[in-house]
Amino acid sequence: VAKEPSQLFSFDPFKNSYPSYRNNPSYSTTWEKNKSALQLSGSSSNESSTTTTTPSTRIQEALAGLTVAFSLLSKAIACSAIVGVNPLVGLWSSVIMGITAPLIGSRAGVISGTAAVVIVPLSALTVTHGVEYMPLCIILSAILQGLFGVFNLAKTADLVSEEVLSGFLNGLGFILLFSQAKVFKAAKAAGALVPAVGMASLCFSIVQLLPLVTKAVPSSLVGLVVATGLGMMLKLPLATLESTAPAGTFSGGLSSLPSLIDFGQLRSMATSSSAVKLVMPAAISIMIIALVETLLAGKVVDDMTGKADDADYDVPKRSVLAMSTGNLVSAFLGGFGGCGLIPQTVLNLKSGGGGPFSSISYALAMASFVLFFAPLVGRISEAALAGIMITVAYDTVAWSSSFKSIKAVMAKGGDDTRVQRLIDFFALGLSSYICYFGNLAVGIIGGVVAQHGLHSIFNRFSKD
Repeated sequence: VAKEPSQLFSFDPFKNSYPSYRNNPSYSTTWEKNKSALQLSGSSSNESSTTTTTPSTRIQEALAGLTVAFSLLSKAIACSAIVGVNPLVGLWSSVIMGITAPLIGSRAGVISGTAAVVIVPLSALTVTHGVEYMPLCIILSAILQGLFGVFNLAKTADLVSEEVLSGFLNGLGFILLFSQAKVFKAAKAAGALVPAVGMASLCFSIVQLLPLVTKAVPSSLVGLVVATGLGMMLKLPLATLESTAPAGTFSGGLSSLPSLIDFGQLRSMATSSSAVKLVMPAAISIMIIALVETLLAGKVVDDMTGKADDADYDVPKRSVLAMSTGNLVSAFLGGFGGCGLIPQTVLNLKSGGGGPFSSISYALAMASFVLFFAPLVGRISEAALAGIMITVAYDTVAWSSSFKSIKAVMAKGGDDTRVQRLIDFFALGLSSYICYFGNLAVGIIGGVVAQHGLHSIFNRFSKD
């Protein structure tokens, strides 16, 4: 059974600041209706706790993982280009994060891998000072993440209210949506805009409509295969993963395996105070952003399944420690790590995943793409992938919660209640704006501070 917003966040030192209208029956009814719209079909908490793993479930999880792997291919390659390293670095970083997280015990259903939000501060370092500082930066960030988990600070994510989480998802969703514009700009420059839009639209339509007919296979995977296959049959002039990546990226074979970094160079940098000071700002930024997205990805799973983490099993803490471990391993193998990915987590759940097996399947699929099926994977259409990512962006935006907040502001009520609703709506709008136009981490922090601060100030003056 879905919980009310106040029940979703068990640790709340500002609990006396929250408005009393949240406990009204009408508000609870509205919340339940909107909550049910987010839940996956047949995934209530009771069902989740009693469902046994069957061969069909394993197959569904494996297909969901395969779909996620396809969706991350171009992103991992693009992130590598931004940092200035070999495209395979991003692919293997996703593999390592995808395997490590579920094995150590991260939130089931959350997909971990290469994250664009992490690449932004990292690329600022590598572009200015060189990629040789990347391992030290990622290792320091991983250590900070580990300390965050060891001292059980993951519960601070409970300060993020429904409104701020919705704002974060809105900003992230629109960033993801408009990031696909580059595919169509490139197609236009090549004189292939119409075929690109057509294949992306076909893929988008299949993803949206196929579940109405059958859920036996992930609609995203079907859309990707059909759109790519049709483009090849019609010999459309569409860009592919291979055509947009550096030469040799999709050659495959054991030569594609990652290798250990130069530990002698790492030791000399780690013992240099100037090097540590140089990378520390980027390491702290990566730590904050990675923690925020990983913990919020767990909250997204809660929202979509209607099942919160077991209070007796400290999943947020384990998720942080799993992320820290994955980043350490990735850094030792020359990678740049990552974090929990909200868009891919949404895609995983929508495709029928939700357990640790789907995450492991995604990582193994990504590894097999690089080692065994690289030439075939390289022929995937960029336009088809854009169609999938547009769908993911649409599913990421918190439409239901946002419209609910607007309705709450417009609803009748006393002056005190209306002010409280306006504060919540302001927090949603502020976090949405900052997350999209500024920084995701700053958007979250700004939304939390503004909401709790304004509620505290209003309650203090209203009591006087």
